[in-house]
Amino acid sequence: MKQSFKQSFQKLPLGLPLTASGIATIATIFAGKKVHIACGAVWGVLSILHGLQHAGKLKHDAEAAIGRTARKAADTAESISLHAFLAGTDITSYLPGRVRVYNLALAGNEKLAEQVTSFIRSFDGVEDATVSLNTGSLLITYEPEELRKNPHLANVEAFIREHAKIH
Repeated sequence: MKQSFKQSFQKLPLGLPLTASGIATIATIFAGKKVHIACGAVWGVLSILHGLQHAGKLKHDAEAAIGRTARKAADTAESISLHAFLAGTDITSYLPGRVRVYNLALAGNEKLAEQVTSFIRSFDGVEDATVSLNTGSLLITYEPEELRKNPHLANVEAFIREHAKIH
């Protein structure tokens, strides 16, 4: 019962009444103090209810705004997904057999650097993966022909080749 109430509360459409009470509050600034206070009180109550509906998202957004989420992901290897890691990675140079990428999450984060290099080194054809903790730079050296035997890694190399920034 409690779960269904919570789900019902989260699905309760408060956006329209919240918007209407906000507009009414602004519109009644000159209409009279009592009407303006009443509209403001309704707006406040609806705002609080709306905030409660989205408490998890509000917490996440607040943490992201002050940078805790990024630091936590960088400090805890389990909390950074491969997608998030790749989204924050820039390809800085590429030659067949050698690619350098940059990711701020690697800077100063020895635990994440160890996890990433260990993962990359596990592929056939990869000779080495080294992180510079000072810069967040990751240098991967590999044997192109050996690496390309894995079709997924061949696709990754093709993507890198197409998107490498030439400096």
